[in-house]
Amino acid sequence: MQTMRTMGGNGASIHRRVHVAAIGLALIALPWSEFLLSLSQIILLANWLWEGIALRMAGSRFKLAFTTAASAVFLSFFGLHLLGLAWTSDLKWGTDLCRILLPVLVFGLVLSTVPRLAAEELRGLLLLGAWSATASTVACLALRHDVLAIGQYRELSPFISHIRLSLMLCFSIAVFVHYRPKQAAMRAAHVVAVLWCLWFLDQLSSLTALPVLAGLALYAWVRLVRGKRTSWRNAAAVLMVAGMAVGAFFLATVWLSHSVDDPAQLQHLDVASAGGEVYYHDLRDPQVENGHYVWINVADKELKRTWERRSKLSFDGKDSLGQPVRSTLIRYLASMNLRKDSTGVEALAPADVKRIEQGVTSVREGREGAMRARLEQVLYELDAYRTTGNPNGHSVTMRMEFQRVGLGIVREHWLAGVGTGDTQQAFNAAYEQEHSALLPRWRLRAHNEYLTLAISFGVFGLLWSLFSWWWPAWRNKAFGHPLFIAWGIIFLLSCFSEDTIETQPGATFFALYYALFVFAAPLNGEGAPAPAPGRSA
Repeated sequence: MQTMRTMGGNGASIHRRVHVAAIGLALIALPWSEFLLSLSQIILLANWLWEGIALRMAGSRFKLAFTTAASAVFLSFFGLHLLGLAWTSDLKWGTDLCRILLPVLVFGLVLSTVPRLAAEELRGLLLLGAWSATASTVACLALRHDVLAIGQYRELSPFISHIRLSLMLCFSIAVFVHYRPKQAAMRAAHVVAVLWCLWFLDQLSSLTALPVLAGLALYAWVRLVRGKRTSWRNAAAVLMVAGMAVGAFFLATVWLSHSVDDPAQLQHLDVASAGGEVYYHDLRDPQVENGHYVWINVADKELKRTWERRSKLSFDGKDSLGQPVRSTLIRYLASMNLRKDSTGVEALAPADVKRIEQGVTSVREGREGAMRARLEQVLYELDAYRTTGNPNGHSVTMRMEFQRVGLGIVREHWLAGVGTGDTQQAFNAAYEQEHSALLPRWRLRAHNEYLTLAISFGVFGLLWSLFSWWWPAWRNKAFGHPLFIAWGIIFLLSCFSEDTIETQPGATFFALYYALFVFAAPLNGEGAPAPAPGRSA
């Protein structure tokens, strides 16, 4: 078997160069283009078939992939989705998901049956992917810099989902730190790249990045404690502790800034505005914005009359984000601790009027750190959900509803699941059965990869999926490579809040990096991944 893997393995051959170039193209394209991502996989597979036919070993390679224990178990994850089509009624959805998961088949098949990469090749490829992800953020900023002022973090990533991009940036940070150059200029470039990635993650306001970065920091801390004590390790340890302290302080200030006005004021509210209009108070909905109650001291007639003198947008219309102008205006006034009447609207600066027209709901939004603003928005969402039970339009609280309903589906179909293609149908039926508060347009799937697998294939299917991820890596001793651990932390944590592998970039992020470390990373004499030249593992 090992002989078959090394036949035709001359690094200078055209097939070898095309093989490495195709992997490089996939890593470059990942944060940029689904078309180039598909093209890279077509080139990789075509080159693999061409070389196999030329060497008269195409059949042997297929046999090797499906008879070698590690690769066969990994490929069984794709096979499970094919098998799940047998008990699904929505074959269109099911076959489309299998198409999305083709990177598992392509990278698993090819990288498990060709000679492993040299340490320098792996290093170059991983750095190529890291620099490509970093460069994509520069393009994002050039194309969408205008959204920063209004806090529309989702729009900052025009090429792929902002969540997928945040995962790539987290891994890029790990790559830049692990492959520390010896040259001062290049080392400075890596430091700048890490700082840039951290800044852009803040602008993306990706909540997934927070636990991921915390997990990476904890792993780095463990390695530092276990490693040889040198001056740079001591310095890194100090920086790690300082970073954790800053993070804790940041979270504490966000929490404290969300402190709410004295609830006693709700018992002593004014009856009418200075202009004589009777106030509207909704004491059943004590939502807050920037710590101030939203639905008190509301004089709608004065708001409408004064707002339409200051803005071309109708008070009864929509803002730039499609939200009711009335709601946006009232929330913005509350964030400034102003009454929702003519005096409150007159107190707005022209810049505030423009921001309200753009859909900004808080005076702080876009004027402080993006991540802080996002965390404050989450606190608002949770508060609104707690007081009204309405999760609609809020990503965190809707995910809570998705996962609550999803767990109910698992309890009902725990043995074999609903099949590869019936996940959405199962959710639709469960939403109707439970009379979910979610509006029809928000009745989506789990947004949790583990829950999705359990719904699709039952508890045993979930356990097999996890086994197909863990066992090949353990068998091939991939856990000896610190970057594989870092990638695993990123991927596994992301699966708690996203259906990570159900998009082409997500499936490729999973399959490509997994296959690189498990099947293509160089081996040392003991079978563990070899360190890069001149570096310790």
